[in-house]
Amino acid sequence: MIATYISAAGLLFGAWAGLIALVRPAQIARSLRLQADPAKPGGYAEFRSTFGGVFLMIHAVALLLVMRFEALIGALVVLPIAGAWLGAAIARTLSMVLDKEENGEGGINRYWVMLEVTVALLIAAPIIAGVT
Repeated sequence: MIATYISAAGLLFGAWAGLIALVRPAQIARSLRLQADPAKPGGYAEFRSTFGGVFLMIHAVALLLVMRFEALIGALVVLPIAGAWLGAAIARTLSMVLDKEENGEGGINRYWVMLEVTVALLIAAPIIAGVT
């Protein structure tokens, strides 16, 4: 049961990040070092929908399911979400290696990788607990 609560903490973080993107897209844009193009209207809708709505609902629905159902179903629910966070960390690490000129010395990317791996492990707690 403790693994479920650990996973819930990671899912809550993902839902919280989505909620922030939904209600404060400019803050998320700055955090991600992205910017809506003023010459092409609609950029804020992308932050609100993709970083906001998708993140919020994927994590919130998974949280409801993992808290409601038995361990096996909960593990199956969180597997793709934990995999997505881990995939983000792997892709960011790859970018740090391949895109050194564009990324500079890596800077904030190192911290994002640590955060993404941590969230992946938190969300994957029911899977890790079942394996050990």
